[in-house]
Amino acid sequence: MKALGVEQVIISPGSRSTPLVLSAQVVDIQTKVILDERVAAFYALGRAKHSGIPSILVCTSGTAAANYLPAVVEANHAGTPMIICSADRPPEKRLWGAGQTITQAGLYGENVRWSYDLPVVSEVDEALARSVALRAWDNAVTMKGPVHLNWPFREPLEPKEKLSPPVATLKPFNVSESNLDGSRRLQELATAYERGLLVVGPNNFKDEDLHEVISFSRLSGWPILADPGSQMRGGDISEKPNILTTAEILCGSQGFTDNLPQTDVIIQIGLSPTSKAYRNWMETKPPKSKILISPGTDWSDPSHDVTEVYRGSPANIFSLPNKQIRSHSEWLSAWLGADLTAREVIHENIIANESEISAISAICSGTPNGTTLVLSNSMVIRDAELAILNTGNSFRTITNRGANGIDGVVSTSIGVAEANKGNTVCILGDIAAVHDIGGFLAALRLQTELTIVVLDNGGGGIFSFLPVKESIEEETFKEFYLTPPKLPVPEILIAAGVDVRIPTSLNQLTEEVTSTISEGGLKVIWYRTDSDETVRNFTKIRQDFEGKLSN
Repeated sequence: MKALGVEQVIISPGSRSTPLVLSAQVVDIQTKVILDERVAAFYALGRAKHSGIPSILVCTSGTAAANYLPAVVEANHAGTPMIICSADRPPEKRLWGAGQTITQAGLYGENVRWSYDLPVVSEVDEALARSVALRAWDNAVTMKGPVHLNWPFREPLEPKEKLSPPVATLKPFNVSESNLDGSRRLQELATAYERGLLVVGPNNFKDEDLHEVISFSRLSGWPILADPGSQMRGGDISEKPNILTTAEILCGSQGFTDNLPQTDVIIQIGLSPTSKAYRNWMETKPPKSKILISPGTDWSDPSHDVTEVYRGSPANIFSLPNKQIRSHSEWLSAWLGADLTAREVIHENIIANESEISAISAICSGTPNGTTLVLSNSMVIRDAELAILNTGNSFRTITNRGANGIDGVVSTSIGVAEANKGNTVCILGDIAAVHDIGGFLAALRLQTELTIVVLDNGGGGIFSFLPVKESIEEETFKEFYLTPPKLPVPEILIAAGVDVRIPTSLNQLTEEVTSTISEGGLKVIWYRTDSDETVRNFTKIRQDFEGKLSN
């Protein structure tokens, strides 16, 4: 695996996995010891999301491998490579009540690209071992997802003689893909139709992929609706002239969408965008054609309206002759004008209010150029939908939008920070923080260079946006939906030796982000917010936008 390109083996200690651990050591591959398997898996996820290179996870037999499942699910749906090596009891010990023995073969079901229950290792010849390694790498990297190798070992587990590294016979390889049909089709559509939209959801595409999408937009005159996790937010908008950052407001505005003619073509790149308003608008007024580019494991088509699918690299599919298809587009002008108005309204409300939208804007203001932001799900990604405009410093975003869970966000951030040469800032809510207490402790133990900002709104703030908030009594809503943790997490972290800052204003929040990044090391910023104020701010932004449209 090292010869193919694996850079790191992540080990959670155990006895049965001794042969795997010593094998990693003898080939001189970098190892990282993380005690909690769940944290380890999310760490591997974050590292691969940033680097595109799978790490190998090693654990002992029994329930250890089961703790990888949440991160495996996310890796599956997000198209993130990962290789799991679980140690196991030999066949004669299984189903007979032997300690620390469960059915591990097929443990992850359909959440892996490939799984293989190896023969007992002493019975594996070198040719099979090479084939297993090659196939595991191919499935993880080419098919972009997790792979599970289950390794049965008989005792003795320790080596009888000194180990020596095998001769590396495998070499890294590239997978060539023909995207000519997709490229021709997009050129045909761009030439035939003016009213097209490019929709870029959360992704880990390479810069060259995104540059080709931007170039296609410039040549075709089609605007780009960019998700906060699209890698197209942040920085100077003049560098990305057709990128829209306010789809949640535009698509949710009856005053704007009622005056739009039917969309001819929507081209969605990768995962579905976060914006619920976009999804509702598209379902209410579907395009004539919808094309999906570079789908993951699932077709990102919850509305079931995709008409064509093209797999492969967006850089190749969107590559057009450098010839302007149309020099002017009323369609593009309408979207850009409305986006400018929406950005002005959002900016005015961010300054005038102290909601979570304002808090995320304040966090971004404190980050230097090139920072990587890890955005949690639930309210954080939705606040970011409005807060992260194409202004200020540039940054990269990492999100777990494959399965959209809030678990493992801190642990994912540790992996991102480990792979990242620049600054990493994780933004999450208080419920997500409680879900991943082990991640904080792992970050402390690993001495991770990471700033973690927790927005504490006293529970599940996202439920305040749902109809259930107004349909049941307040105490019932708080008990079953807000579910405030009632856990003194800042005090717990301080007691554990974590440097925790608790700013009380937006200005202080910005200052603390700047100073913690400058100081380095592990820092936690705990900032208290108000869910009701965030709901009011969302509502006011929508109302102010409608008001400006009618003037």
